[in-house]
Amino acid sequence: MQRKSIAVLFVFVLAAAIVTIQRGVYGFPNDYAVFRASFWNLTAHRDLYVLRLDQARDYFKYSPTFALLFAPFALPPFVVGLLLWNVVNAAAIWLALLLLLRDERALAAQLLVSVPALRNMQSSQSNALVAAAIVFAFVCYERGWLWRGAGSIAIGTAIKIFPFASLTFALPRRDRWRAIGIAVVCTIILAALPLLVLSPSELAAQYQSWGALEKTEATLVGSSVMALIRDAGLSWPAWPFQLLACAILLAVLAYRLRDWNERSVRLQFLALVLVFCVVFNHRAERQSSVIAITGMVIWLLSRPRTKWRVALFAVVYALVTLTGTNIVPDVIKRVLTPEIRFTIPLTAGWLAILGELVLARDGRGLVAEIGEGDAGSL
Repeated sequence: MQRKSIAVLFVFVLAAAIVTIQRGVYGFPNDYAVFRASFWNLTAHRDLYVLRLDQARDYFKYSPTFALLFAPFALPPFVVGLLLWNVVNAAAIWLALLLLLRDERALAAQLLVSVPALRNMQSSQSNALVAAAIVFAFVCYERGWLWRGAGSIAIGTAIKIFPFASLTFALPRRDRWRAIGIAVVCTIILAALPLLVLSPSELAAQYQSWGALEKTEATLVGSSVMALIRDAGLSWPAWPFQLLACAILLAVLAYRLRDWNERSVRLQFLALVLVFCVVFNHRAERQSSVIAITGMVIWLLSRPRTKWRVALFAVVYALVTLTGTNIVPDVIKRVLTPEIRFTIPLTAGWLAILGELVLARDGRGLVAEIGEGDAGSL
């Protein structure tokens, strides 16, 4: 199994190299250009959150810390830095799944995640790294590595805010308050890290500018659950639904706390968090599907397969992942709306994971019992 997994890593790295040539030599990787420029703008003491069309075709929307941490990918020549960035994203999700599952399921997970991971690399985005950070945090808290888990949360949060939900993995621990304290300390340290190149007043101005940019995007709903609700005619802001979803996560965690010693329950909750980070993200887009699909894969592999679980996963995977490739003819893609190809199946997947966690009896999902005669090992 380990040799096969290493072979998958080789394919990941090879794909990263091909994508780098495709986008970095014969195209323009806009997101990488944005990230790269952010480092040079930070060190030049320029406002990170101003659109500079001579650098890239979009705003930088991440934290000042991310701009500083991008140094290893910004310092080399453009194409070399892009290659390193793509390789790190690919290797991170590969390693995270290997550490999480540690058996033949890891290979299956790596193969299934490879397609959305490749799409992420084609856009030179950070979503595979975000997914890996969430999984790493889970693994670290399982093994009692509080500082490493906190570091994973802090790094994920420096990229996108939603990975802070990974802190829920520490709540079932007996030393939860120490774990929370360490996570807060790590997050504060990373938030202050740009002080290595900025004065306190300059860093405060950067955060103020970032907050202003985020405020202008607060009304966005992206390809999220909130978009479906808005399409239904309810024009509420995103935050009440995001707050409700956070409350549901905490309620489910409290409800299943008595079963937390069962790894299948823990894996299901990890899956719930991963999909949550996409379907309730007001800036969700198709490139972020690698985060949600990683969650769906972990959910599928968390228990023996049943017909309904395999069928649901197959539908979600086909609609979200395969319709974004050339495998599916354009005529079919034109028939399927963006909501059918992304938001609706992922929302259905999140609700299925939620239902399986809630409809539980003595650590066994009631839904999982249906069709148990068809169960087999993965």
